[in-house]
Amino acid sequence: MSLLPFLKDHHATKININLVPKDPFFETILGKTLRWALSIGRYIVIFTELMVILSFVARFSLDRQLTNLNDSVHQKKIAIESYGDLEEKVRLIQAKSDQYQQIEQLVNIADIFPALTEITPQNILLNELTIKPTKISMSGKSLSQSSLNLLINNFQISTNFFNIAVDKIEAGDRQDPGFTFFITADTK
Repeated sequence: MSLLPFLKDHHATKININLVPKDPFFETILGKTLRWALSIGRYIVIFTELMVILSFVARFSLDRQLTNLNDSVHQKKIAIESYGDLEEKVRLIQAKSDQYQQIEQLVNIADIFPALTEITPQNILLNELTIKPTKISMSGKSLSQSSLNLLINNFQISTNFFNIAVDKIEAGDRQDPGFTFFITADTK
């Protein structure tokens, strides 16, 4: 006789054996809260440990970056300090250049006076004379037309002045004879 048909007819029943008895404390609210805190607490502790390990590993990378930045700042500081003397020299040269340009302009202005005296006829009266480093302007009165013509011609043939512009010529009346004028010219 075979046992196989006999075994096929009976269903196997699942048996649970629990050797740890259930504690009635875990059925209370405090017990349930404690059981929940213990089960969730494991995950919190594991998560916290992972964060500590990650921050410990990240610290090596951040320390290396900090060291590289400090080295870079130190090298750039040395380079900037080496240019400090050069900057002082450049500023000194700039100041001397500005002084030279001012002196050159003063020399140019001083050279204009003899040239103006040479080309201005005797009976020209100047009301205003403005001398700039590269330009002069003058306004005044000529007692005769020939003196005004001579002044304009002298400006044109002079090598010290160019771009001569006669901006205004007005004839006077019987009470105030003569010609008023305004002339501008560029200087060399």
